[in-house]
Amino acid sequence: MRYAKLLCVLFISTASADEHDWPLDRVTLKNGAKFEGLIVQTLPGGLNFKVVKQPPGKPTLTFTTYIDKKEIAEEKRLSEADRKILRGRLAALDPDGRGERRRMDELELVKVDWLGRKNAAWKYEGEQFTLVSGAPEEFTRRAAVRLDQIFIAFGRYFPARFAPERPIRVELSGDLDQYRQLLKSFGGTVLNPAVFDPAGNRIVCGTDLRRLGDEMQRTRITHVQQLAGVEKYEASLRELYKGNKAELDRFLLASKKEREKIYAAERENDRTFDSTTRRLCTILYHEAFHSYAMNYVYPSRSAAEIRQVKGTGELPRWVNEGLAQVFEKPILEAGELRVGHADDERLKKIRGGTVALLPLGELLKAGKESFLAAHANELVASDRTYLSSYSLAFYLMFERRLLGTPAFDEYLAAVNGGKDALAAFAKFTEQEIPAFEKDWHDYLKRLQPDGSAKPAQ
Repeated sequence: MRYAKLLCVLFISTASADEHDWPLDRVTLKNGAKFEGLIVQTLPGGLNFKVVKQPPGKPTLTFTTYIDKKEIAEEKRLSEADRKILRGRLAALDPDGRGERRRMDELELVKVDWLGRKNAAWKYEGEQFTLVSGAPEEFTRRAAVRLDQIFIAFGRYFPARFAPERPIRVELSGDLDQYRQLLKSFGGTVLNPAVFDPAGNRIVCGTDLRRLGDEMQRTRITHVQQLAGVEKYEASLRELYKGNKAELDRFLLASKKEREKIYAAERENDRTFDSTTRRLCTILYHEAFHSYAMNYVYPSRSAAEIRQVKGTGELPRWVNEGLAQVFEKPILEAGELRVGHADDERLKKIRGGTVALLPLGELLKAGKESFLAAHANELVASDRTYLSSYSLAFYLMFERRLLGTPAFDEYLAAVNGGKDALAAFAKFTEQEIPAFEKDWHDYLKRLQPDGSAKPAQ
């Protein structure tokens, strides 16, 4: 497997368990999803809503998204007094924009035996996955935080319906030798930087970050020591100038500037790490969506089970690959993860006509073989298939807002139950194939990098 107007923002809090019983606004969607949090803004077409998640024993996570009024079944709002209290609590979660770093520092990692070696890997237990990593601690912590975030993003549009018998297992290698050992168990190839193994319910991702991770960790330790020195200096100033506020403020101002220099160096350290690891995170998010969809929302079902309403069956290949691409490149900005923009590289290919999209009828029937590029001369066709699936999934998700709806479930049940794919899609979208295809292509011409679309002419 290869490698919106949604805004996805996650902040981190160190709130204790007894502080987690907060009064919250509640929104229920027509697809059955229920969200608790804060209605940030009421707009003509819907709500900006900050979802608040407070997993037991873990810091508070929030996720801000736009909810179209067509999606909403019910709203339960707090009183203005309670909303004022909630806004204050949420504002205190990330006062200096360093929430992701604090979340990384607060993660509970344990050492475990791995690949025949004692205490050779880190382990993190998320709510919907287990991470085992032979990669450097810095990357392991960052990967754990980002996976927590991206799984919440998955749940916004595709709420979990099923609980798998065993959690998704994500395995990160620290070097290529470790990656080869991990792949031996199911015959994977090192040519693929990441593999989702449905039989083992695990994602295996290859990294070669040991040297970089060690350097980043040393730099991080230096910054922690520098900050500790600044804090010690500030404490001595407060003691020395206890009765002289003017002098104390003057010296503290210089101390504040030093602290800001350390924070700036730390952000540059993070940017360097992000730049180097961006491709690995992209692959990880892509495979994570495949595993989430299979485990929690759209597990495989037989035609008989579908008729007995025991599930819709799995996602068709085009939408599975299309959605994995939608989620694979979130933007990290000031410690916040944002999803929903149109990928600039893909948008340029569509606009420039360098890759022609597949006809809709052909895409809807595309199987696994259409998404494999085993030989060089197949790469163009494969890119064409991926680009087509991405653009169609994006259109249905953010413009038409049809994915994750009851109508989408009916479409999946029809296709997985053996009915004609084109007829099922026409019923799902309430448009005949030619008319839908025209609207889809027109939308792509108007689509902007931020996920918005220019008005139709």
